[in-house]
Amino acid sequence: MNNSPNNSPNNSPELLPADRQRFLKEHLMSEIAAETKAPKPRRRLVWLVASPLAVGALAAVTLAIPDRHHGDAAPSAPASSAPSPSASPTATPLPEPTDPAGLLARAAKAAASSPDPGAKGAQFVYRREIQDGARETKHERKSWMSVDGRSQGLILDPTMGGGRTDWPAMLSTSSGAPRTAGFSAPTYEFVASLPTDPQQLLQQLLSADRSKMVAGMPMTPKLYNQFAFGDVQMIFQNIAAPPAVAAALMEAAAKIPGTAVVADEADAAGRHGVAVVGTNGTMRVALVFDKTTGAFLGVHEVLLADLPPGGPDGLPPAGTPSPGAGNGKGYEYASAVLTSAIVDKPEAEPAN
Repeated sequence: MNNSPNNSPNNSPELLPADRQRFLKEHLMSEIAAETKAPKPRRRLVWLVASPLAVGALAAVTLAIPDRHHGDAAPSAPASSAPSPSASPTATPLPEPTDPAGLLARAAKAAASSPDPGAKGAQFVYRREIQDGARETKHERKSWMSVDGRSQGLILDPTMGGGRTDWPAMLSTSSGAPRTAGFSAPTYEFVASLPTDPQQLLQQLLSADRSKMVAGMPMTPKLYNQFAFGDVQMIFQNIAAPPAVAAALMEAAAKIPGTAVVADEADAAGRHGVAVVGTNGTMRVALVFDKTTGAFLGVHEVLLADLPPGGPDGLPPAGTPSPGAGNGKGYEYASAVLTSAIVDKPEAEPAN
């Protein structure tokens, strides 16, 4: 793996506990040793150490054209004819949304109506995805993560040592003492228990106990917002969620102060979707969702171009995303989830 120097652009303290954190950004944070002492992939679990930025969104305007029927049109009624009292009015279809908020609301509604896989505790969340960037070549990765967090998982990734890594159970520790599932130790089973009402879920994200996540710093509202966005990213990027909870997470993420919704963003496979965007220091982080089905497509992260650590209001200023930042070394990363399913054991794959 690439060891990250202890030179975060914002000089932020280590915010996440060692037993949760596995991978840290090369430009943004210092490395924390994993409590499990397991072989560490170069990146992949989620952090958040700097203030999010409200990123402006521009909606792509499209023109809705009604279907045209071929053939002769029916003759028009005379201008003086009055409509029949018994005739029912024809419903006018609602126009497709083009604004970011409308696109996200439609995507969330579609996600909520997706079939629930009905995962059981002894099963595993299977994911096949493309990962591209972060100084690594584009590659495919497969992972199997325990639904209840009590069983060892597996990651097949050519960029990790030997291409095969046994992933420690989320609720185990190096001492063998049991852990309680929560935002600091998320499992699919825990995520499935979260509220499906976006406002209730937002309050739970913002009010979660973060006292052990920072050292020597007061927990300000700004930090609560940062951790809330980081938790949503962690769940979508590494854990997955049942349909109703996934829909609530999408809408709750858009309500977190410092985030914004953009109408068009691409994943590592070039698929375009609506995205909830936040920032991590000078890192722009976009969670991309299919506009029609609401499925999580992937994440897109770009180091913003040559920005100071903070603006007048303490938040990173808006700027143009550029992989050429970071002392010219550049940083850009994207993923694309190709398959996500519930399976019975590691190395098992869905039939279709």
